[in-house]
Amino acid sequence: MTDQTSPQRLAKLSWRERIGYGLGDAGFNFYWAIIGSYLIFFYTDIFGISAAAAATMVTITKIVDAFTDPAMGAIADKTNTRWGKFRPYLLFGTLPMMGAGLLTMTTPDLGEGGKLLWAYATYMILMLTYTVLNMPYNSLSAVLTADAQERNTLNSTRFFFAYFTGIIVGAATPDLAEYFGGGDRYSPIGWQITMSIYAVVASILFVIAFATTKERIAPPADQKSEPLRDLKVLLTCKPWIIIFILAMVIMTTFTLRGSSATYYFKYFVERPDLLGTFVGLQVLGLMIGAMSASTLTRYVEKVRLLMVLMGIVSVLCFIFAFVPKPQALGVVDVNDAERTELAASELLAEEHQAGDTYRWTRYEKVFWIIKDRVELDNTSATLALEGLDNQTISVIKTRGDGSTLDSAAIPQEIIWMFILSILISLALGPKAPITWAMYADVADYNEWKTGRRATGMTFAATTFSQKMGSAAGSALMLSVLAALGYQANQAQSNASLDGIVYMQTLAPGAFAFIAIIALMFYDLTGDKLEAIQKELAAKNPE
Repeated sequence: MTDQTSPQRLAKLSWRERIGYGLGDAGFNFYWAIIGSYLIFFYTDIFGISAAAAATMVTITKIVDAFTDPAMGAIADKTNTRWGKFRPYLLFGTLPMMGAGLLTMTTPDLGEGGKLLWAYATYMILMLTYTVLNMPYNSLSAVLTADAQERNTLNSTRFFFAYFTGIIVGAATPDLAEYFGGGDRYSPIGWQITMSIYAVVASILFVIAFATTKERIAPPADQKSEPLRDLKVLLTCKPWIIIFILAMVIMTTFTLRGSSATYYFKYFVERPDLLGTFVGLQVLGLMIGAMSASTLTRYVEKVRLLMVLMGIVSVLCFIFAFVPKPQALGVVDVNDAERTELAASELLAEEHQAGDTYRWTRYEKVFWIIKDRVELDNTSATLALEGLDNQTISVIKTRGDGSTLDSAAIPQEIIWMFILSILISLALGPKAPITWAMYADVADYNEWKTGRRATGMTFAATTFSQKMGSAAGSALMLSVLAALGYQANQAQSNASLDGIVYMQTLAPGAFAFIAIIALMFYDLTGDKLEAIQKELAAKNPE
């Protein structure tokens, strides 16, 4: 690795290197997207852990895991190999992380206490192995180049791939789990096989990221490793403290939206068949927003831009809370043991009239997520559910006057849910590439101010705050469910339904508003950053 006097400090990166680095984050999101969107649901509704126990487990394990970040940052800063400080971890940490992912999605037949112990152990190992790879990967973005706009472009590219993977995982996971579970989306084996596929693909992408990147910026040659001193510097650094708070708050927003979506569509909307599409489009909005970041920051200073975007998120989340529950069920997943028949009026919100006839249908997989509607042998106003367990049912009504009404048509309320969610995601999308560029700016700022460069510790302390935010979001979601009487795979009380709705809408909006307040105190902006880079270049002439 070259030292910081190299003429490559302000290197313009090739698209090969940008894409190679971005594919690394695609690999991480084969894990993170399933953790963020489905793991809590997996624990409560598939593995069979209570919401209260899962809340405690997720909170404790994530807090413990968060404290491993500074330790990993110190280890990475002390690492010196012919491949650099950070790249080697992408090569040697892949297999342990793959094994941890498979164990986390494994559901041994244990008692309640045994299940909880298994969840604690496997989830903690998964997050530890994730830290060993992810913390050095994040730090790598700060040592590829010191050019500010190049960093914006690099991080936009990175998050394009990250969110693209999120779309795949968000949209495909329920159907893949159902496919590999033999037609049962709640089958544990289906989830484990799905995770196995994700883990193999992720490992290949990590190796590609290792092979296509080059570290160009190193600490001063005479700098000694002093982790405690570097941590003390961070704790007195105003810009870092602000982005620490910002990262924690915004990650809480992301976690609440992701983890509550599954419950929102299963219990409030009562259309779990739309969950994959909802999550997929949500992540598509994030991806498009991330792609726009490098362009937007050419015209609007990034801190001011973030404040505007978080304001938009807050307002849209408030509006989202007022979208009512659809009047008709539309499509029903048959998984309620107590329900023996289904009335067409429940699906259509229209009572039976003389002369009305019905065509009941079930959804049958043709290939993977491609489905076909197969008619059932029933033309009456009710359908007996015997033998239709785990089937997705809808009905087409032909009125006496010849007009038709299809329960599978998307109600206006759901259309508004999709529109608002996509708009929120578009506004949230630029946050990730912008804030990651800000973390690299803080590493430069501390080098300028103290003469020491601790890239690993800077990013580790920041990912610590993100994990704390993720823990807070998960704990808040599960604690609210537990407090309001949530029971898995049963009809929910009005209080429980209200809690699910607020976790998807009002709570993320409130945290977005808090992010605006934090940004008001951040002053490491354009002119100041430009002056810092000039002084660093003067101290270390090329």
